[in-house]
Amino acid sequence: MSVVYDMHAHTYELKDDEIEDILARDRGLVIVSVSDAPKSIVRTYELSRSYDQVIPCAGYHPWNFREGGSLEGVMESIRLAERLGVTCIGEVGLDRKFLPDDTWDIQVEAFKKFIELTSEVDGFLNIHSPGAWRDVLDMISGRVERAMLHWYTGPLDLIPVVKDMGYYISINPAIRIQEKHRRVAEYAPLDVIVFESDSPYNYRGLRLSPLMVRESIRIVAGIKGVDPNTVLEYSARNSSLLLGSPLG
Repeated sequence: MSVVYDMHAHTYELKDDEIEDILARDRGLVIVSVSDAPKSIVRTYELSRSYDQVIPCAGYHPWNFREGGSLEGVMESIRLAERLGVTCIGEVGLDRKFLPDDTWDIQVEAFKKFIELTSEVDGFLNIHSPGAWRDVLDMISGRVERAMLHWYTGPLDLIPVVKDMGYYISINPAIRIQEKHRRVAEYAPLDVIVFESDSPYNYRGLRLSPLMVRESIRIVAGIKGVDPNTVLEYSARNSSLLLGSPLG
């Protein structure tokens, strides 16, 4: 079975038997598994040791800052990433859409620290950025070589900027029902697109799963009027470049 990359999933939220079922049903699936706090970093790393198809990421989700999160939590996450040798950094970023304005300064401070970490380990930044698409690009420009804006629903005119910077955007299974995401997929060139699930998030009654990624590829192929294998090949190449392991 051809390799397909899910570039952003919260695998730590799944029970072991569900993970095993997913990986057994799609043996070509590679899951880039993000974390959002120290506890989930440990769980994610342990899963990567148990399953070859899981790649661990270490991060501290900005939503923690509306629930009593702190820079100490950020620093603990960074220390864990360094100790475990994790070079995918995420889920991290900035959020103007879902977080109150009074969290902005601490969000920026935290994101700066993760940018520094990513640069130090020559890593890959897996970014959360609702309503802050331009902000994150301004902050990472010239500082991070590899980055992805996850579940991109930002301005269409920013997509060429993302491409020129050498970064990527991800398409989510929400493309089934989210019209704005379909417009993004229609506008974005294939050489800037990767795919994700954000599993197991529930979006408008749709429980997202890594097993939906191949269907998302077929949907994008239909939108663009190209063969699904073409989209699959582009996404595999783009994903491998993000991960620092370019395909031969």
